Amino acid sequence: MPSIAHLHESGLLAAILPHFAAGPEVELGPGDDAAVVRLPSSRLVITTDALVEGADFLLPATSPESIGAKAAVQNLADVAAMGARPIAVVVALSAPPSTQLAVLEGISRGLADRCAEHGVSVVGGDLGRADQLSIAVTAVGALGEDEEPITRGGARPGDVLAIGAPLLGRSAAGLAQLLAGDLSGEHVAWHNAPAPDLSLGWGAGRGAHAMMDLSDGLVRDGGRLAAASGVRIDLSRALLAADATALAPAAHALAADPWDYVLHSAEEHAMLAAFGPGGVPEGFRPIGRVEERRPEDGDGVLLLDGATISGQGWEHFV
Repeated sequence: MPSIAHLHESGLLAAILPHFAAGPEVELGPGDDAAVVRLPSSRLVITTDALVEGADFLLPATSPESIGAKAAVQNLADVAAMGARPIAVVVALSAPPSTQLAVLEGISRGLADRCAEHGVSVVGGDLGRADQLSIAVTAVGALGEDEEPITRGGARPGDVLAIGAPLLGRSAAGLAQLLAGDLSGEHVAWHNAPAPDLSLGWGAGRGAHAMMDLSDGLVRDGGRLAAASGVRIDLSRALLAADATALAPAAHALAADPWDYVLHSAEEHAMLAAFGPGGVPEGFRPIGRVEERRPEDGDGVLLLDGATISGQGWEHFV
């Protein structure tokens, strides 16, 4: 199988670019110094994120297609969490010369396919040489002229905390299995390439008082939403019990607590939102309540049935 060492940049581009199809909003796509994309409004929403081999994915435990899909999801989710519709992405791929061409082609396919699921075009990027394989994606989206962004700071006492996912904790369960040498199964597949319903962000989630995507675990991200909103959040063990039960076989096989998966699973990328009482829309399910912060509470207080939760979720620099 050939590596990319024998290819000039033009040869590598010739192998990758056919995977990227441009939508009708793209006036000028890959191949020039920059892309030209027609926005539906003047309200630009933009974000960026990166995946680095060794820190964010492992080869060959993770397929190249999954790497590309995850790179797409983690960026599109950030745009969706603002209540905006993603439109286009650009991607910077850096790799050692020894990297197999099939790896970069697979990443490109995974990225393009996951973007296409949401009507998003891959419009350009950059190729570079590096000691480690990495993929950095920048996503752009748009809000309607009369639409306000949905931030983390709008949750109110009395709101219901809800999640746009039928099951929490799959990514953590999959990572634990992967690190234990089990490379198969639905949880591993979800960790490698999560597929939450991102349309909830720019769809049903537009009615949320506050929203964010679940990147670093329910406790850590819920605490961030609480801190930004000046409230405290109390999660319900009863409302999350089915998640722990569903993950119990995978957790017990590794002598782990399924509640650790539910509460601290990173890279789920589902929409976490606060809605007014009785206002949780279809696609979301209640998992807790928003309460008034008390004088003795610190920032970002998040509880489980009134009790402090141990553990902090994913931390990039620990």
